[in-house]
Amino acid sequence: MCQCTSSGSKPRPGSLAEAGKLFLKHTTLHGLRHIFLSGSYPRRVAWLLAFLAALGLLLTWSSNRVRYLLSSPVYSKAHMVYAKRLVFPAVTICNQNLLLPRRMKKTDIFSAGRWLGLFGKNWQVSPAAREALTPLGDGGGSEKGESPWSPLSRILDFNHFLPPPRESQPSMRQLLDRLGHQLEEMLLYCRYQGELCGPRNFSTVSVSPKFNCLLELPSTHPSQQVDAAFSITALSQEVKR
Repeated sequence: MCQCTSSGSKPRPGSLAEAGKLFLKHTTLHGLRHIFLSGSYPRRVAWLLAFLAALGLLLTWSSNRVRYLLSSPVYSKAHMVYAKRLVFPAVTICNQNLLLPRRMKKTDIFSAGRWLGLFGKNWQVSPAAREALTPLGDGGGSEKGESPWSPLSRILDFNHFLPPPRESQPSMRQLLDRLGHQLEEMLLYCRYQGELCGPRNFSTVSVSPKFNCLLELPSTHPSQQVDAAFSITALSQEVKR
């Protein structure tokens, strides 16, 4: 005669039924725990009906949106090709700051003022230019008893200034190249055929004096691959392929 011990209908620890009960106990899906866990029969039926109604509304609205999406089918075909070599594009750099004032000397201010037509007789600022520049000099000088023009008048005073000979004065292109943003300040990283390159490998092809735009091209053969990164601080950079 054999005596058998049985655990009855209790699920073993780690069984599927135990895992299901644990899931229903901690689930955040609203309504499931009230349907399948302990509770009165009418209460569980009410929760089941509410859950099915909410699920039906969700499926009805979702199917409506799916039908609306499929009402205008779009067929797209993509063909991807990996390029083994990319041609480095021409880089057009447009600088809003034509000149950097901190780099300007007295001679540079004189040359720029002469080109802009700011001077009248005896190399003095013309009345029209002085009237236009007066708001720029209002930087708190009135508190010290000075006129708003006083700060600029000291900078633009050429009474005892000896202009350099005309043949030694720089051209507009030379002035912009020297006083504008340099390529050394804008080029952060450059690599050509596995080797590092720098600003010396680039050359300026054309300059637009109206917007101070420079077209930079690699000095190397244009069909070779060059990877470069530019800093766009105070710049507006446009890359054209």
